[in-house]
Amino acid sequence: MNSASIWSILILGIVALAACTASPSSGAAGTEILVTLEPRAAQAQPGGTVSFAATVTGTSDEGIVWSVQEGSAGGSVTAAGVYTAPAVAGTYHVVAASHADTSRQQVAAVTVTVAVPAAVTINPSSATVDACRSVTFTAAVSGTANQGVAWSVQEGPAGGTITKAGVYTAPSAAGTYHVVATSAADPTKSFQGTVTVGPEKVLSVAVAPGSATLAPNGALAFSATVTTTCGTFAAQ
Repeated sequence: MNSASIWSILILGIVALAACTASPSSGAAGTEILVTLEPRAAQAQPGGTVSFAATVTGTSDEGIVWSVQEGSAGGSVTAAGVYTAPAVAGTYHVVAASHADTSRQQVAAVTVTVAVPAAVTINPSSATVDACRSVTFTAAVSGTANQGVAWSVQEGPAGGTITKAGVYTAPSAAGTYHVVATSAADPTKSFQGTVTVGPEKVLSVAVAPGSATLAPNGALAFSATVTTTCGTFAAQ
């Protein structure tokens, strides 16, 4: 073998070695491949979705390979980066890898939490009030930041009235009635309070005139007004 052949073999070997040791994370011009992922952290409810976006620089191949680090137990992610959470609460990880070099990747953490269902309570849960009198109820809603409630009387107008502020006014008829507070965040959640309405009470009786002087066999008309819990009325 002549010297020219030896040099040819050496040159081919050096070229082959350089090809084998070239960084797979570099683009055509030797630029490092980088993956960016947004958002890097997210929250979701079981079965909920989160949309992720990823970009690749340093290579003409801008493809993204999506996966869930925990496998199918950690949920799923589409080729468009839409993650669907599993049914079990926990922390899972969405991986965006460069198609050109899957070792170049970014990871986002997703916290899956089970939402606490809304629950409504009323204070007081029961009350006693005279006919036509008022009592104020307050409501609290747990499991949601929205504390709004809609008030109503289960028996309708015959059972009294209640304002948006929870002020209940009893009807004139004695009986047992029910005020209802319904969550504005979740109308399927409500609480029912009981109101026992007593009979209409007489508060005072006034006679006019209060005093009079009459001649023998004289006549004088008197009138009387009665004030009750439901108002003032002329006596019959």
